[in-house]
Amino acid sequence: MREQKILAIFDFCDTIFDGQSISYFLDYLESRLPICKRLYSKIRKKINNIPSSESKRYKEYLLRVFKGMSKYELEKFSKEFFKSVVQKRLHTVVIEKMMEHKKQGHIIIIASGGFENYLKYFANEYNIDYYFCTKLEFLNDRLTSKIDGNECLGLEKVNQLKQLDLNSYDLKNSYVYSDDQSDQPLFDLVGNKILVKNKQNTNWADYRYIILDVKSNA
Repeated sequence: MREQKILAIFDFCDTIFDGQSISYFLDYLESRLPICKRLYSKIRKKINNIPSSESKRYKEYLLRVFKGMSKYELEKFSKEFFKSVVQKRLHTVVIEKMMEHKKQGHIIIIASGGFENYLKYFANEYNIDYYFCTKLEFLNDRLTSKIDGNECLGLEKVNQLKQLDLNSYDLKNSYVYSDDQSDQPLFDLVGNKILVKNKQNTNWADYRYIILDVKSNA
């Protein structure tokens, strides 16, 4: 019987990336708008009354100012964002862990609520085996300001991972790295649960979790 492969699954925001990558990305896009649209975007943020807890609706509201942006333009800005922002805000200790798993022959997966258009550059740079993330909707190669399908958050991460036929992997000896309890469905999949600690409260985590404190390793 062929030995089953081990997975090393990583959340991205506040796990690999220091911060919420979508917030940084939308700020970056805003900085590339003409001045009148930039001001309009800032005003919309101030008058917004959609709670961030309504995650998809909230993000689509923020995306509306970019409606009609061409796919070509968005790709160009996404690549710039990866080089000028993402690469400068990576948690070195988590990247090192990821590289260790790669050396051991583990399958590396990113499961993130971040947008595919910049995460694909990260995946390419670090030779990631699979990445699952939130996708933006386009119509005739123009941004609609909508999210295509569901956000890749919580249980949806597991639903997307099922594309890989999880039964063919050694989940008992696999790993999940995440900073947040919202990834409990991911943690429940594997035997090795690595809680990446920034400044958040981790009192919910019991003896089954290994704490990886990125701030103390900074």
